[in-house]
Amino acid sequence: MDCCLKVAWYAGMKAITEQSNFIFSPMSLRAGLALLAVGTHGATLRELLTFLGSENTHHLDAATARLLSNLSFAAGIFVDRTLLLKPETRSSCPPPPLLTRPSHSLSISRTFLTAEMNAFVEQATAGRIRNLLSDGAVHGDTKVVLANGMHFKATWARRFDPSDTVPHYFYRRDGEPVWVPFLSDAGMHYAESFDAPGLEFKVLRCFYKMVGRDGRLDSRAPCFCMLIFLPHSDDGLLDLLRLAVTEPDFVMRCAPRREQEVCPCKVPKFKFSFAFDAGNALRQLGLSEPFTYAADLSGMVSSMPAEGLYVSAMRQTCAVEVDEEARQRLRRRAPFLAQPVPAGHPRRSPQPMSFVADHPFMFAIVEYEKAELLFLSHVIDPSNED
Repeated sequence: MDCCLKVAWYAGMKAITEQSNFIFSPMSLRAGLALLAVGTHGATLRELLTFLGSENTHHLDAATARLLSNLSFAAGIFVDRTLLLKPETRSSCPPPPLLTRPSHSLSISRTFLTAEMNAFVEQATAGRIRNLLSDGAVHGDTKVVLANGMHFKATWARRFDPSDTVPHYFYRRDGEPVWVPFLSDAGMHYAESFDAPGLEFKVLRCFYKMVGRDGRLDSRAPCFCMLIFLPHSDDGLLDLLRLAVTEPDFVMRCAPRREQEVCPCKVPKFKFSFAFDAGNALRQLGLSEPFTYAADLSGMVSSMPAEGLYVSAMRQTCAVEVDEEARQRLRRRAPFLAQPVPAGHPRRSPQPMSFVADHPFMFAIVEYEKAELLFLSHVIDPSNED
């Protein structure tokens, strides 16, 4: 299992237990750990590289850099103001390959006030992520904080007409109904219905506009899309999440490649953020060296305190919003990915396929042509914005 998907499983399971929505970015976590690796040496660096499956920090930076287009992203290591950053650390971070857009910000800072750290993230994400760290997140003996956050909100390539948005019941995992607005767009869609052993589910693919750095339509821009996984059964979410994290190619393998008529086609509007203690998850999954007194962060500071230095807090916050927003209707044929069909062949019918996401479902936001997973998420209650 991919190391970052292991963290997704840890966080997703916790969210399901707590009956909460969940969104996680493997790429954001990888970028944060790549930033940490800049200041590590010895066994700590070796454990980081092994955990991330990278040969060296250059390979780690290159793997992260290709994923950052068109995203509001921030990651930073903040060090207590009494410590001095090494000149080579200051000059090598942020790594140049990672700074591909003004909205990206990776930084090492000597200031260590909660307000200043939150202001860094807020500025880097154009105000989309605020108050990443609460007042109680930093304690008196805290010396290093690694924080990263990401917000994704793009414009649909195919418009959801606001006049078609209607209220509908959504049934939470506990069976409790909530009355929420549903986007509606019956017609031809990229969609499939699968009969997998022990799990039946449908997948709907919705494209985002392909825009360049200037915000204009660009056919050469990254092809982002949302894949919505809807289990046939009301309690099928856990099995879908398990497949998504244990089979790294599962999400892209299930991406619909042909259009068919979908009627009705309804997806709830939702907007929420999700924050969790990534450091605790990483420790549980075997990456412990950076979070202990044995950590070697000697590449970061020249004034190492007598008690040593280690990462004492690591959080990730992601936010997502799905609404009708669109300005132009586009039709685009997706490239075919030469990948096998998942177990349980797609079931096709001459009758329109129904897709009504009125119970817990999973979704992924991917860069389709490179088969890169940016976000993995599930929705248990679309009325809850926490």
